[in-house]
Amino acid sequence: LFLESIPYGSSEHVVLEATDEETSLEQIDHLIGDARLRAGFTQKELAHELGVAVSTVNKYETTGQKIPIYALAKIAHVCKIDLIVGFQF
Repeated sequence: LFLESIPYGSSEHVVLEATDEETSLEQIDHLIGDARLRAGFTQKELAHELGVAVSTVNKYETTGQKIPIYALAKIAHVCKIDLIVGFQF
């Protein structure tokens, strides 16, 4: 898994590379929390923007819960960051 998060209008970026599912889920949950905080949202505010329960956002950020790519895309949009997901061979 290769995931890159680039804030809008910025050269700053975060690259996550993982070779196993557990590592990639742990990295993504940290990235979601970081994106939320950088955007200035509480978990409650982000949940409202996403149309999900606060417990869902909490699970995304803390438990390594599997998150659908469409949910990652929505989080990126709400937090005003670009989300680039790809495979690297």
